[in-house]
Amino acid sequence: MTTAGALRIGDDQAWVELAPEEDAPGQWRVTADWVGAFTADFEFDLKAGEAAAFADAFLAGVDRGGSFRLEAKESRDNPLMLQSVRAGDDLAFVVRLTPNGHDTTVHLDLEIDPMDRAELRGRIDEFRRSLV
Repeated sequence: MTTAGALRIGDDQAWVELAPEEDAPGQWRVTADWVGAFTADFEFDLKAGEAAAFADAFLAGVDRGGSFRLEAKESRDNPLMLQSVRAGDDLAFVVRLTPNGHDTTVHLDLEIDPMDRAELRGRIDEFRRSLV
């Protein structure tokens, strides 16, 4: 279930979600799950402007329809990296989570099945509007 004002990518099998903390304005959380076997849940230091810029870049990548790579927090602790892979008319994703910083031995690469670009664009649009 998606949290209000959150961006969730994926389905019931594999997903990642970026959501504002309800009890702590200005704080964010990243949660992820792969068939209930692997999970991640950690605080994410992100400013509202960074969240908006990430959403805008994500929309641009989806609209281009090809492969792209984004980091929500370039060159900072615990970045959230998304890499898209074209799958026919849809986009599949590899999400790299690094809850303990840039330590290359502590990360999770999560593969997310192809998603319809129109549905994905709708989710990102909704998330972007929630940031205003």
